[in-house]
Amino acid sequence: MSQQPIRIAWQSSRPVQNFPAYTRAIEEHAARYMSPGTSIAVRGTGFGPPNLDYQLFDFLNNVEVLKSVVSAEREGFDVVAVGCVLDPILDELREAVDIPVVSFSETAMRVATTLGHKFSILTHNEPIATKYVSQLVKRYGMEPWCAGVVNFDLSFEALEEAMKGNPDECHRLTTAAAEQAVKQGVEVIILGCGLLNLLAMRYGWNRFAGAPVLDVTGCLVKTAEMMVALRRVAGVEVSRVGYYSRPTRMEADELYDLYGLFPGKTRLRATGD
Repeated sequence: MSQQPIRIAWQSSRPVQNFPAYTRAIEEHAARYMSPGTSIAVRGTGFGPPNLDYQLFDFLNNVEVLKSVVSAEREGFDVVAVGCVLDPILDELREAVDIPVVSFSETAMRVATTLGHKFSILTHNEPIATKYVSQLVKRYGMEPWCAGVVNFDLSFEALEEAMKGNPDECHRLTTAAAEQAVKQGVEVIILGCGLLNLLAMRYGWNRFAGAPVLDVTGCLVKTAEMMVALRRVAGVEVSRVGYYSRPTRMEADELYDLYGLFPGKTRLRATGD
């Protein structure tokens, strides 16, 4: 196996440069999991809509996500960890780059099935629950293991207060939602928000009503490292047969030029592609 350090590009769907406390929280928590030599760079979008409550906003925002991920591969990152519960354009990203791309919700659901027979995802935003997460459960074929998506109303202000060291309201609402899920037969809790997951780990909210809380941030970091190891040791890569077949790099570059995605950037083409 190559002894080169692993470089993880942690991709957000938001302009994280505007939220330095959140960026630091990701870096600090990831450091608890990363193997010696592994590094992580939190990347966001250059700009974006005020929220992602609408699929139209998400669609437009995903152009910025694509640009960032393609750039990450060109900059030499070994793997992309999409740290957004929406798992934005996951198929498209796996077509676009050859480095592994792992994501928040897919990783969480698949790992949760190894810890219990039934899991539930707790969200604090109704559009995220109905327009995105519920659909991802179906997309990944997880209905037999998912006892449902439990949504509760947690304001951004409450999340901000928790980040500042005042987590009482956040804890009260999360606890009530988790206990409701456990009463419905849930055995594993997934917190369907990267920030909420980080807060839970910071304050030691590791169990609710006896059910373990899956640390999705930690799972995603270790899954990213695993995928790089598999690629380096055994040559395991995303299949280009069938679903993830991809255009040549020249064809992709021509479309990137047409849409003006990388102005002034030298295109990188694989020899003979």
